Amino acid sequence: MPIFRYKCNACGEVAEVLVPRFDSPASCPKCGSSEMEKLPSVFAAVSHSGPSTCAARHDCPAAGTHQCGCGCGCHGGH
Repeated sequence: MPIFRYKCNACGEVAEVLVPRFDSPASCPKCGSSEMEKLPSVFAAVSHSGPSTCAARHDCPAAGTHQCGCGCGCHGGH
């Protein structure tokens, strides 16, 4: 069952609501209204840019296949 963020147009409550299907209607957990507006999804992404934090990345046994700091064990297991 998907979880979506909704805003109730009746009372203004913003809540995450578990719905049976993507197109199922939602009810406000605060006032019970069905006047719910689905909010845009928010997600997080991690990216690495710029110079590596590894002082000697060329010495890393897995250099070229990852960014240092991923737990490869090089340079003391950082």
